[in-house]
Amino acid sequence: MRVEMESKARQTRRTMNAPPKLRIVLLGDNKLDNAQMGNLILGRDALQTEGLEDSLEEASERVRGQVGDRVVTIINPPDLFHSNDIQLTARAKECMDLSAPGPHAFVLVLQPENFLEENRDQVESILRELNKDALKYTILLPTVRSAQCNPDFFLAERDDSFGQMLRDCEMRLYTFHQSSVVNLFEIVDRMIEKNGGCYLRTDVPPGTLLQAGIKHSQKRKRVEDDAEIIQQGQGVMVQVQSKLQKKLKDHGSTTLTDYISASISDLQKIPTQKTTVGVFGPTGCGKSSLLNAILGEPDLLPTGSVEACTSVIIQVEAKTEENDYRATIDFISEEEWRKELKSLLSYLEEPKEERNENICKMAEGKIKALCGQNASRKSYNELLRYNDCKIINLLRSGNKSFSNSQARALCKEIRPYIRHCEDDFGKLYWPIVKSVNIEVPRNKELPENIVLVDLPGNGDYNQTRDEMWKEMLKECTAVWIVSDINRAVSDKAAWEILDTNMTDMEQGGECISIAFICTKSDKMEAQSYMRSEDLTDEDLKVSNKSERIRECILHRNNKAKDRVGRKACENYNIQPRVFTVSSHEFLSKEYLEQKDTEIPCLREGLKTFYDSYTRKMASQFLSSAIGILHLFQASREMNVDRSKLRTELSKNLEAELLCLRMDRLSPCLYQLEECISEGVRKAAEKCVAIAHHQVKIPDGKNGRGFHQTLSALCRNKGYIRSNDGETRDVNKALAAVMRNSIKEEFNTLFLNKGKTGQSVQEKINEFSICSINVRDGYSKPEAMDHILHFIEKEETKLKERARGLILKTKKDMYASIENTIKKEMIPAYEEAHAKIGTRSMITKTKVLLEYVEKKKETMFNKAKTEMLSLFKQFMDQIESDFRNTLQKAMANALSESLSTFSMDVSSEIKKMEELYSQLSAAGDSRPCVRLRTI
Repeated sequence: MRVEMESKARQTRRTMNAPPKLRIVLLGDNKLDNAQMGNLILGRDALQTEGLEDSLEEASERVRGQVGDRVVTIINPPDLFHSNDIQLTARAKECMDLSAPGPHAFVLVLQPENFLEENRDQVESILRELNKDALKYTILLPTVRSAQCNPDFFLAERDDSFGQMLRDCEMRLYTFHQSSVVNLFEIVDRMIEKNGGCYLRTDVPPGTLLQAGIKHSQKRKRVEDDAEIIQQGQGVMVQVQSKLQKKLKDHGSTTLTDYISASISDLQKIPTQKTTVGVFGPTGCGKSSLLNAILGEPDLLPTGSVEACTSVIIQVEAKTEENDYRATIDFISEEEWRKELKSLLSYLEEPKEERNENICKMAEGKIKALCGQNASRKSYNELLRYNDCKIINLLRSGNKSFSNSQARALCKEIRPYIRHCEDDFGKLYWPIVKSVNIEVPRNKELPENIVLVDLPGNGDYNQTRDEMWKEMLKECTAVWIVSDINRAVSDKAAWEILDTNMTDMEQGGECISIAFICTKSDKMEAQSYMRSEDLTDEDLKVSNKSERIRECILHRNNKAKDRVGRKACENYNIQPRVFTVSSHEFLSKEYLEQKDTEIPCLREGLKTFYDSYTRKMASQFLSSAIGILHLFQASREMNVDRSKLRTELSKNLEAELLCLRMDRLSPCLYQLEECISEGVRKAAEKCVAIAHHQVKIPDGKNGRGFHQTLSALCRNKGYIRSNDGETRDVNKALAAVMRNSIKEEFNTLFLNKGKTGQSVQEKINEFSICSINVRDGYSKPEAMDHILHFIEKEETKLKERARGLILKTKKDMYASIENTIKKEMIPAYEEAHAKIGTRSMITKTKVLLEYVEKKKETMFNKAKTEMLSLFKQFMDQIESDFRNTLQKAMANALSESLSTFSMDVSSEIKKMEELYSQLSAAGDSRPCVRLRTI
């Protein structure tokens, strides 16, 4: 009985302490053995096994399944045992990425009879590459094909290398001759408990801002090399252009030479591609201090929660050539302000018993900020006359600019436009500000082309600012969600961002990474914290006050990372990087080293985006340049083969365009149409209930105050974001059913990152008209090769241009559903808003619900038609671009006038190809990743 009770107690503790999910990384020198073991653990054929013995594929595979009461994720990486140093580093990092926020166990799949001392050394090297503590989380597991699988055989005292490896792993062993796979989970649970009750935290989780590369120094050098490669390539093309100009003096220009000259000139114009990082957070969470620390300018943005403003979008980027700091303030229009002022006053004129206090507080604050302490008691005409000249002039100017050589001085100048302070009522202008754009000098901590956007987490009733806020969200490549470390897990405003905006950021935008940033980590009362956590100086291994505070900060940081990471994973199915930041300690270094504040990590993440941009620009430049040079070289050997090649290329072009439309893109359209048609049916069934939920009085509240909320909802065409974080969006709620119906297809077809094999971009990348064997039937195949090289590079440019069009189409299609519904609903909002007087709230609600009922058969079908129409337009645009561009390229490449001048650029081609090889050699060696969920 006692044994049974103890067993149940252990099981209860294990159930309480074990994580709801297990993440296991399979290691071994044979991927097939690993896959077979993974399938045994999951109890199904989840991991690929066929053809692995002969396969050269270097793809990681991650699968997930339910085993008993555990959700188990298995990661099967490429071969780590036969990787060079660079490959090992990249693949080890990938293992940790795919197991983020950290693996619970490494299962080392080995054949004991063939395990030698050199194998043990190799295993230790691999584990060190994965993580310095990886050995503590490693379990040995003999392969299915091992000659003996008796646990007693392995656990016996052994002097061989396998025995030593087993002792290194503290005798943690599992074989499938044991009763069930649950025993493996018990070993994992005991191991986790011994290691402090937590998984092995990964340094760089997947899909986050910090895809860090191998080493900082190597990466910085690589970016410098990439920029140098562009400069060298530009130098080569300048020389070629000079040679061409000399040639044209003798022969005169033609349509062809004009085309070539224009192409060379275009190469010198490196396009600007900005990466936007959206920074969200409630008032007083420390966003401004965080941005100042990252920028290395502690006095650039005003800080202090007592003077917070919640409605101004602030953009910061490194742009100015001089050492000056610049700011441009953009204002709403005069008409918009007059309209908003009337709305603000109408909130304040409502009977006290019907007021929404949050809305009234916001309205009163705006009026006082602009017009003084007692302004909220004045009439509309009185307010327009008060300080009319300055305010109206600002509104009519559209914007106002500031410049100063000192960040502190600029901060003082722009403070009235971005911050709220009661001492300055009547001298503040933020209520009429739409956005603030700040430029800091180059060569600061912020890389070029990176834009940090302080996006107010709380709302504003001005529709212009709301629309700008929503549009900016779609442009964010990365999102940082900021919260005070003491409230990070329970901060409603911070988590509301994910609740209401996740799909807008990903499906409707271009977000590829989300990070949580817990600020003010230095705000610590050590003794109080130690009592709450039952910690002693011995536990922390400290001997003085300074060490005690430092260790308490780090202890709480780790705890916050774990709790926030688990909540994000369990509630939102994302695995973000969690940072614990102290802007104060970054500057003072009183208790923490700078690296412990994690500001350097955030800076490195921003530089990673710049690395990617520079490398992409270098690749595009070299590819285009090489294509032009091949066209030059073809001129030296052009002959009668020209006509034959033109015929073959023209035939291939039409065939490929037909294939692109009918076999690659049209099936995408049909899939979307099938899914969204089902969405239309469901939306029509549920729309009245959805609308009723949006316009009804919230549960637990009476009708007092909701009248103003409903009025604001109608005035703002179905959307409000209040100062307390409440969001209501009728149009979005009505669109959600249709969006959910296409979610899976949409995510497959329009990827922000990675590959599925089914995305629109991948289908377009299959396009090529150059599959011609010029060695057969052509008298001078070398010349034809040059032509095909040129055409291939033109195709590459087209595919890259298509990437931007795909992203725009994706955003437009996603937005079109909600936009169409909003357009259809506007008459209802206007009619409801006009209802005033007794029982007007009931009347407004009735108008809205009856209208939804009336329009449900047509409204959603219009949304469907509009979305599909955008995809059809995209298909037409792609076909037109490809046909026109390639026909023009073919006409020039196969022109009769190509033979009228001859230029030998073989040495330039060789140089450019060497530069391209350098770029490729320095590239990321990470293999592709195949993700599957079972």
